[in-house]
Amino acid sequence: MVKVKLYNLLAGRSLSSRQEYEVSFEEGLRPADIIQREGFRGDEEEAIVVLVNDERTTSQRPLSDGDRVELMIGMVGG
Repeated sequence: MVKVKLYNLLAGRSLSSRQEYEVSFEEGLRPADIIQREGFRGDEEEAIVVLVNDERTTSQRPLSDGDRVELMIGMVGG
């Protein structure tokens, strides 16, 4: 299983509308797959920051069984 957590406005805008849930692990699963399953595409997809096991990474990183994926909107400004 892969644990998924959506921060900020992502949960409310996602197809699942959930902040935390689990997905079955399958070989080749990437954060990008989870992002797309949640309905995010294009600019929205590009704005999402991905953390796997508390480390920032790309959405293309292959996942392993037991990983924790956290997705949040990248904020810019000051």
